[in-house]
Amino acid sequence: MKNSFMLFSILLSLLFTSFSLQAKCSDEARAGVNWTGCDKSNLDLSGVDLQSAILRRVNFSNSDLSKARLQSADLTFAKLDNVKFIKARMEHARLNNTKMNQADFSFAVLDDARFSRANIKQTSFKSSRLNKTDFYEVQVEQGMFEDAQLEKANFSRAKLVGSNFVNINATQAVFNQANLESANFTNANLKGAKLIEASLLSVNFKQANLSTASIQGSEIDGAIFDEAKLSSTIWVKYKRCRNGSVGVCN
Repeated sequence: MKNSFMLFSILLSLLFTSFSLQAKCSDEARAGVNWTGCDKSNLDLSGVDLQSAILRRVNFSNSDLSKARLQSADLTFAKLDNVKFIKARMEHARLNNTKMNQADFSFAVLDDARFSRANIKQTSFKSSRLNKTDFYEVQVEQGMFEDAQLEKANFSRAKLVGSNFVNINATQAVFNQANLESANFTNANLKGAKLIEASLLSVNFKQANLSTASIQGSEIDGAIFDEAKLSSTIWVKYKRCRNGSVGVCN
């Protein structure tokens, strides 16, 4: 009799848990909502308020979150394939270990957000604001960052092969030990940036501002520095370029 009662209690608990999870996923979008593990794909969520929402492992594939308010939201391990975050507000959001393909963060505000160890494919951050954002050990394929604000952003140990950083403002950004092979930094502002022990093979730094930046210990075979500003830049073998150096480290 005792065993039967215990079995009934366990079944009742499981049913209650299942009901609670179902109710959670059916909750309307609001600040602080808990959608952990929910399927929110193929939805129009543009302009919704999801500030501080718990969105861990959510599937947002093919949904529209343009102009959504996602400040301090937790999207850790979320699936974000083909999601639109255009002009979204995402300061302090956590997107660690997320997976995304063809997502669009154009013109979004992502200051102090976290993308560490995320897997990012063919995703646009064009004209977005990413100041102090953490991209530690991200895996990026065909990343599009043109015209983005990346002041003090952290790309340490990131894989960024062939990414587009044209016209970015990345003063004091950190790319230490990053793989930037064949990336395009044309006309980028990298003043004071750190690219220490990075792979800069065939990188295009044409007209970039590398003043007071450091590329010490990096591989630069095939890299282009035409018209690049190199005043007080720390060169590969710890040499400091003279003030006024352009294109060549004198």
